[in-house]
Amino acid sequence: MRSQKTRPFPYFVGIHSLEELVTKESRACVINILGGESRKVTPVSHEYSGGNVVAGVQYGRRGVLETAIGDIPVYRSIREVLDHGHQFDMGVVYLPPLGVSQAVAELLNYNEALKRIVIVTEKVPAHDSRNVRAMCQEAGVDVIGANCLGVANVWDHVRVGGSLGGDRPEETLRKGSIAIHSNSGNFTTTMAEYLRIAGFGVSTAVSSGKDLYIHFALPEFLYAAQNDPRTKAVVLYVEPGGYYERLALDCIQERRFGFTKPIICCVTGRWKKDITRSCGHAGALAGSGDDAEAKERWFDDYFGVPVFDPKKRLVSKRGVRVPSIQYIPDAVKAVFEKIDESPDFEARGDLSLKLWLSDNFVTPPPSVAVPVVKALAPYDKQITEINKQVGAHYLRQNMSDKSGASRMNPKTQVAELHGRTILDLCNYTMEENIFFSLAKVMPEKADIPTVNLILNLFMKIDESRLDLIDIGKANGCTPNAYIASQIALVGNKDLLEKSRRQARFIIDLIREFGVDEKTREYPAGMDEYVIEHLLTSEESRKSDVSNLLLSEIKKSEKRCLALSVCQHIIQLAEKSGKEIRDTYEFLLATIAVCILWKPMLEKRISRHVVEDAVTYFYILSRIVAYSVIDRRGNKHWKHLIDKRIANINASFTENAFKVLFGRNPADSELMEFRTLIGLTLTNGPGTISAKGAKGSVSARNDISMAYVGCLSHTGRAHGGNGFEAVEFLLETFKDVPLADPGDRGHGLDLKAMANRTAKQYGAYKKSAAEVESGAVRRIPCVNHPIFKGNEINIDPREQYVKTKLEQNGIYNAFLDFYHHLVQELFDEGVTKNVFCVNVDAALAVITLKLVWKDLREGTLTIKQVQDLVFILFLYGRSIGVAAEIADHRDRGLDMDCRTPEDRLAFVI
Repeated sequence: MRSQKTRPFPYFVGIHSLEELVTKESRACVINILGGESRKVTPVSHEYSGGNVVAGVQYGRRGVLETAIGDIPVYRSIREVLDHGHQFDMGVVYLPPLGVSQAVAELLNYNEALKRIVIVTEKVPAHDSRNVRAMCQEAGVDVIGANCLGVANVWDHVRVGGSLGGDRPEETLRKGSIAIHSNSGNFTTTMAEYLRIAGFGVSTAVSSGKDLYIHFALPEFLYAAQNDPRTKAVVLYVEPGGYYERLALDCIQERRFGFTKPIICCVTGRWKKDITRSCGHAGALAGSGDDAEAKERWFDDYFGVPVFDPKKRLVSKRGVRVPSIQYIPDAVKAVFEKIDESPDFEARGDLSLKLWLSDNFVTPPPSVAVPVVKALAPYDKQITEINKQVGAHYLRQNMSDKSGASRMNPKTQVAELHGRTILDLCNYTMEENIFFSLAKVMPEKADIPTVNLILNLFMKIDESRLDLIDIGKANGCTPNAYIASQIALVGNKDLLEKSRRQARFIIDLIREFGVDEKTREYPAGMDEYVIEHLLTSEESRKSDVSNLLLSEIKKSEKRCLALSVCQHIIQLAEKSGKEIRDTYEFLLATIAVCILWKPMLEKRISRHVVEDAVTYFYILSRIVAYSVIDRRGNKHWKHLIDKRIANINASFTENAFKVLFGRNPADSELMEFRTLIGLTLTNGPGTISAKGAKGSVSARNDISMAYVGCLSHTGRAHGGNGFEAVEFLLETFKDVPLADPGDRGHGLDLKAMANRTAKQYGAYKKSAAEVESGAVRRIPCVNHPIFKGNEINIDPREQYVKTKLEQNGIYNAFLDFYHHLVQELFDEGVTKNVFCVNVDAALAVITLKLVWKDLREGTLTIKQVQDLVFILFLYGRSIGVAAEIADHRDRGLDMDCRTPEDRLAFVI
């Protein structure tokens, strides 16, 4: 028997101070943890408390309860919990009423370390509650409840039991000096929120419950509050029924413990006086002399002042009773003034009536007319979103191994992006594919110059930033690493966030004022709204870039609602003699919203993609700008990144070529370059580069960090491995007088070269096989795990590229050599059939052809070619991954890319 009487009470109370009731050292076990209520509430409590739930019990089954900070193991019994080494000193019971007493008995029987039990269950039978009281008193265990929402120690950032503080307890439960004891769980949270608004925080909050038995009642609460150095005052919410309050006041007046702190009390339930059946809380049914009016008299007599009147603000040092909880903050302020204490922190907001919704059908009298105000979070966002309702809306789900953007066609083994194959997409320019990746449709012809303009504009960088990249190169960093280092620093910079807000403003303005393509006259109030929220009287000098964008927008004749509205805003600013706030960002947002307006209206894309479009354009442009191979020798790159604006109307594809190769491209070279980029856009959502981006989104990172996730998940085996084929060809052709691999009249006997290579490889393969466990190095870019088994095998992707080059009159000696090679390997008996030349060969041979002259002349080193091959892959993959990032941001869930415990294994 562990219990003993606790002075000044004739029964056991296990704490001296409220700060001991639950602490950051407390550890809990939750009974019926997977039940409907606990499944939602326990993860929030666990996360808020930093992981205080060590285990749960679900009778008859094992499992886990997932939380954002780790899974909580679930066992079939309390004995199993303890047998698995989980120690806890608090039990939480969520069982149906008839199971509560048995669960309490099990907790007491098996856990000698138990200190407290929280019973969330309501309407526990009176005889069971009596048994619980007797068992716990004998065992020396405190009980909170039943029919309660538990307890929260705000100073320790801990809660145990139900949902005190709601789904976001860190917002409602602010650290302070008020201790709360409430018969109502929900009103505990409400009072904490009211107090927070008024500048008062909470020390400890106890939802006592209001079943017939209140196990942690007011007498012991006030005793512990008096001994709590954090607590300066107590707030009570009292319902009819029971004499716990009378006992507490008697304890004070009889000086059983020296309680000296003020109490602010709200007694409710006068309407229950004449009812004969319980309504609401089972214990809130008054008997003889314990109705609401009786309890009001108890407290008024104790305080020595009448009920609180906010106009008179009469209180005593003992406190005051309030007629409604809405007056609690004012009463607490008055009491604190009386005892010469200050609020805990600065007040924020007020408790006056605030109308969130209204209609135009009924005009109330002026005496009750209340203006509509912005709703509190999160309701403000919900109301606003309902009014906007534009663009695609997607069901949130686990997107770890799913994608709504890309896939690998299981029949053709050709990757697809938004339903179009990469073979199709390699016919389009980089700027077109960037637009397509976001919009899911190709841009209209009139929009392509605009896309080029904004992409080229964002290539204007401070060259000194490249000093850091030079350090990375000197340290042996691969291109994905040194480019990612710069993209990581983009963050959510002011330019991008302001552009996002301006895009949001434009969309909201159009939707909230009901403007559409049929609108001939803008609605009343719209101009005033724009003047108030967007325009400013502050003069600012427009940059040359802003003037250029302004000119482009003003002269555009494109038929687009968003463009028309933005042109109207520009005219309104000029007419009123005002400036558009954040003009540059507004103009960028105007361009983004205009070119993506139609896909959004067609519900191809969400409005979030439109709002984020400037960010995607910015990052993709910066990836190209930072990828220069030889910045000191590349005059084209220097011209593209300088601050002049006369060089931003060319094709972004052409400019990207100049950045990478340092020269003007021929038309045939641009076509080859486009092909390379198109082929690397995606290989489906299962590639590690796509998974890296999706994982970063899953962690709720900014878009820039999602790109870092993609870049950091490329490397020498994924992206950089393309150089293996280039290296193989360089070795094969190193002593060959090949001046131009694009010249059919090169004079080389490629068949003989292929035969010699096949024989050499056959001899090597035989000697390697003779060595025990010898690993045979394969020839890069021949054979494929899917396209095999036939007498003659063909990779349809490579075949498509080969045919496309031939149709455009483009010859490639390296590709010709590869096709001779697979035939010679078969003819020499090295392979059992004719292997396919796979699509990676197409990437390698096109790349090598483009750099061949520079490599032979020594203007490019082997290391630079290696980086160049890698960067070409990054160009295409960065464009395609924009679709994956946008898709996962639209559909995915936080932490959905984590691996469940049952899919993990420990390896020795």
